[in-house]
Amino acid sequence: MRLAAELLFWASVAAIVYHHALYPPLLRLLARRRPSRPAAAGPADLPHVTLVIPAYQEARFIAQKVRDCAGLEYPRDRLTVIIACDGCTDGTAEAARAAHAEPLCRDLDLEVRAFPVNRGKVAVLNDVIAGLPDGLVGLTDVSASLSPDALVRAAAHFADPGVGVVAGTYRLRAAGSAGEDTYWRYQTRIKLDEASLGGPIGVHGAFYMFRRALWRPLEADTINDDVILPTRILAGGARAVYDPAIVALEEERTARPQEFRRRVRIGSGNVQQALRLRALADPRRPGLAFIFLSGKALRAFVPFLMVVALCANLVLAVTGPRFYLLLLAGQAGFYIVALAAMLRPDRMPRVARLAGYFVEGHAAGLWGGLRQMSGRDKGRWGRAHVTDMDT
Repeated sequence: MRLAAELLFWASVAAIVYHHALYPPLLRLLARRRPSRPAAAGPADLPHVTLVIPAYQEARFIAQKVRDCAGLEYPRDRLTVIIACDGCTDGTAEAARAAHAEPLCRDLDLEVRAFPVNRGKVAVLNDVIAGLPDGLVGLTDVSASLSPDALVRAAAHFADPGVGVVAGTYRLRAAGSAGEDTYWRYQTRIKLDEASLGGPIGVHGAFYMFRRALWRPLEADTINDDVILPTRILAGGARAVYDPAIVALEEERTARPQEFRRRVRIGSGNVQQALRLRALADPRRPGLAFIFLSGKALRAFVPFLMVVALCANLVLAVTGPRFYLLLLAGQAGFYIVALAAMLRPDRMPRVARLAGYFVEGHAAGLWGGLRQMSGRDKGRWGRAHVTDMDT
């Protein structure tokens, strides 16, 4: 029993340390040897873009999104905007049409599609994208403001026929916590480095663009569509570009309960996509396999490995050398500090708040992963302040 506990403990610790502490610098080192290729196309070469905006109960924010689209620096004769309202009952469609009638927005080729029944984001995306002609499709969230040149920069990358997906940088206008701000800056660096080795495994739904011809319908229970959709395009042989100059700015500040629900949903999706995208572990594309196994796949199971490490440490503290008792005390101290920072962040130093964000995130990932394994998550959606999961 002791030997099994030692194997479980050290294997779990090694995987956790590798994912968080060794993978990022190793990825950075490899990425430096493969600098990103700049976009070469100019305005005259820009193709037609259909910008799709899925919406559910967004009456308060949809008008500003329409104005944001009207401010994009893209030729009007080559841009179509579709707002897809998924069974909205709060007047989202009416608010969008009213904003379209404003002088600033009248010349925007905008269509509001009001689906009568709420079926979920994935069903809406499948319906809308399936009816689009070949060309470029952009997806963006209602709550995200795009940099004026976002579409121009994104579309220019597709002058390279090998590019299938282009992603922008996700930024927060006002982070809900120091941990959230640090996390997204870390994710930006990781995705930029991943793109140098074959493409980021997933993008942020605030904004990305892809070739319609490479799209395939998503399963109805898909959780993280902004991971599954672009990554399957990569799996088909295309490349992804991550352009840090394309900015999608999150306007809506995340409240703490809302943030936790969002992370539970992401945790559920992490487990789902680790299983559905396992073909990315193909050694014939070593860069992509390295990114997938070290990043998304391992991240999905880190919360479970943390539980295994703690339980194995408890066994070893009783049956093994005194060294394991000291390790257990260290684990306990870390979790106590993290819990204190979660309960009273205003009274704790920054390092403790980061520990709290780390532990809270993996706790949400554990709960989300258990929901996914038990079949409780079905891929439905809602506004985050109402619910992020369909129970």
